[in-house]
Amino acid sequence: MKVAVAVFGKTAGLSPVKTRLAQDIGLSNAQAFYRLSVAAVAETVGTLAERDPLALRPHWAVAEPQAVGFAQWGAFPAIWTGEGALGERLHQVYSALAKSHDAVILMGTDSPQLTPAAIAEAIERLEGRPDACVIGPALDGGFYLFAAGIPLAPEHWTGVAYSEATTLNELVSRISGGGVPVAFLPARTDADTVDDLASLRTELAAIVAPSPSQSRLRDWLKTFLDQPKSAQRPLKSRGT
Repeated sequence: MKVAVAVFGKTAGLSPVKTRLAQDIGLSNAQAFYRLSVAAVAETVGTLAERDPLALRPHWAVAEPQAVGFAQWGAFPAIWTGEGALGERLHQVYSALAKSHDAVILMGTDSPQLTPAAIAEAIERLEGRPDACVIGPALDGGFYLFAAGIPLAPEHWTGVAYSEATTLNELVSRISGGGVPVAFLPARTDADTVDDLASLRTELAAIVAPSPSQSRLRDWLKTFLDQPKSAQRPLKSRGT
């Protein structure tokens, strides 16, 4: 099975990144977390691709057309997501990659605790049920991974309210309502707010052999979260 992995990312300086997290911990801290998270996801996906480069083909799905050739996205081929809201972009990337692959995995940079084994599990599920979709539920009601090898209409994506507690249920309802089976991976943290960071640190700590990038992120989280709560918030949120 030839599988494309598309990791959705935004380019700091061209687009706002981790906006909800920045409201909690300040822009510089949020950007530092984002850089470490992107590096961890890239290393995980790259490690899995190295095991079978003909079968697994990673891509960046970049929000800005002018950033496609930027050096920071040089680890994998980068494609532009296209115009539109998130649902439209998900559909555009999925449909484009599905033309030349047996299956497509869509994921973001908010779950740096994913391991190569976690992504491989999604592929194994698809190999067993190629007519199904495989989804990784996020604890906040969204999803951290989507995998499928079947045609999906635009309305499967565009009719969903994203970044809501109902996002996963809406997506599953649209897909399963069309008769497509849905299989689920274990639920995991999708780091969007400061409250998610402690859960993410716990999930990273549970990895037996973290990648170097995951270890660096784990160290950053320890340093950041071990500060007094007042020091984790930007000055404006502390009334100064």
